[in-house]
Amino acid sequence: MTEAVAHLGHEVIECANADDALQELQGHHRLALVITDVRMPGHMDGIDLAKAIWAGYPQLPVIVVSGHTVPAPGFLPENARFIRKPCTLDKLGRTINELLHIQQSG
Repeated sequence: MTEAVAHLGHEVIECANADDALQELQGHHRLALVITDVRMPGHMDGIDLAKAIWAGYPQLPVIVVSGHTVPAPGFLPENARFIRKPCTLDKLGRTINELLHIQQSG
């Protein structure tokens, strides 16, 4: 995912787990978007991370990806999207651009 997002022309900060991601958020208030996998190491999964972001940084767009889990309809806020893995580079790029456009418009 890191390579794909970088290939699309975006700067990437890669985190090993949700705790690292939350630390990055606290240190870099200028992050434009978070992409998280539902399954990740540590005591929080990607859904827990997304919920923490929505609670603490509600304007920050989030892309949740998974090859195993699909969120229930209405679970994601307006500035979040779900992508089923495996996904194409085109689908990833369109979703990133859509969320960044929503963020800039809001």
